[in-house]
Amino acid sequence: MCATSCAGFPCCSATTPTTGASSTSIRPDAHRSAQVARCSRSGVISRRQIPREASVKIAGIKTYKFSVPTGQEIRDPHTGQLLCSTSKPWLFLKIETDKGISGWGEGTGEWLVPSVEATLREWEGLLVGQDPLRVRALGEDIINRLPWKGGPVFGTALAAIDMALWDLAGRAWGAPVHALMGGKQRERVRVYSGISMATPEEAVREALEVQAAGYAGAKGNPLETRTWPMDPEAVAQSVAGVEAVRRAVGPHFDILLDAHGSPTPELSVAFARQLAPFRPLFLEEPIKVGSVEALLELSRKSPVPIATGEKLCSPADFKPLIDARACAYLQPDIAHCCGLTTYAYIARMAAEAQMLMAPHNAGGPLCLAASLHAAAATPNFLIQEMNHSWLALFDRYAEHSWAVQDGHIAVDEAPGLGIQIKEQDIARLPYEPLPYRQYRHSDGSWKGW
Repeated sequence: MCATSCAGFPCCSATTPTTGASSTSIRPDAHRSAQVARCSRSGVISRRQIPREASVKIAGIKTYKFSVPTGQEIRDPHTGQLLCSTSKPWLFLKIETDKGISGWGEGTGEWLVPSVEATLREWEGLLVGQDPLRVRALGEDIINRLPWKGGPVFGTALAAIDMALWDLAGRAWGAPVHALMGGKQRERVRVYSGISMATPEEAVREALEVQAAGYAGAKGNPLETRTWPMDPEAVAQSVAGVEAVRRAVGPHFDILLDAHGSPTPELSVAFARQLAPFRPLFLEEPIKVGSVEALLELSRKSPVPIATGEKLCSPADFKPLIDARACAYLQPDIAHCCGLTTYAYIARMAAEAQMLMAPHNAGGPLCLAASLHAAAATPNFLIQEMNHSWLALFDRYAEHSWAVQDGHIAVDEAPGLGIQIKEQDIARLPYEPLPYRQYRHSDGSWKGW
């Protein structure tokens, strides 16, 4: 990978990923599969080592936009404002080829789903007729053709394409995506689940449920439903919730905290100092994204490690944080940071600064699959986010082999991303626009998120 990049994206002159072609007529035989295994262990797979038997071209794309049930509606007990809807929109992308092989990606972005779908439809002409096994080159081609680069719609649409191309390449070679990314660094991926921390009682109940299910930790936002500005009583109640969870789960279960950018830097430092005795693994987004200087100052003063990055969408967004080492852990979301290719580039930059990766994930099964493959191939990986309550939901729409045991999920060795989408089932599902969250301060002014 070149040290420089176009607008902060990985340069197209980098080594091309695993390439080849497959369908019934070009699927690798046992000898070629053994070659893949040997080459992937060395971290290098090239066309010269595995010659093509036939060319393959992209024939078209399909998008599936639909809504899935996520549980009960959640409202702020102080204001009655909507915090969580009863459904969540997902957007799946299928890239099809003239040889019958296909790959799947995900462009889930909550309120952005219609815009991302429109972008994918607009970019279809840039893909049709192209070699889908030139994964990095195709992504770079899209980037170079457009004068405007970056942002959440751009990053999410490109991520869906990148995921689908890696999935397709893995299926073509009969190899898992992590092998095509340089080989797995670990046999298991450490995982935690999100929980609600609206009240200390709810936080304890859900943390114990997640712990019993085998996760390594639980993450929640103890500040989510507090009035603003934060008064001492509200802070005390939030700290009490974290203390209650620590007492319940014991010393060997990770507690992770998310502030969603709500506090000021000064309040975050004071809050972190009160949280420190309960040993949180990290405090996520303690301030709004935007000021590297404020984040760096906060990180230096906080006794709790700081994590951020879910709202950043390109290497150019992450570079100032890495250069300043403004936090301990980076949290790119593969669904929004342009995909696996860009995630790997960000991880390499972070490794140079001795920073660890704790990727964000709030998407569907394809996002989780891609995140797990990336985690398997990332040397400086810490822990992966997922949602325990959604695993049963994933079963309705995808066939997968995930099982959480002893805080980990085993690295999948199936070709591609390793899951099978139930295409006929998702094709019948309706789409419902997601209601916007209503965050207001106690005085009626808008609260950012």
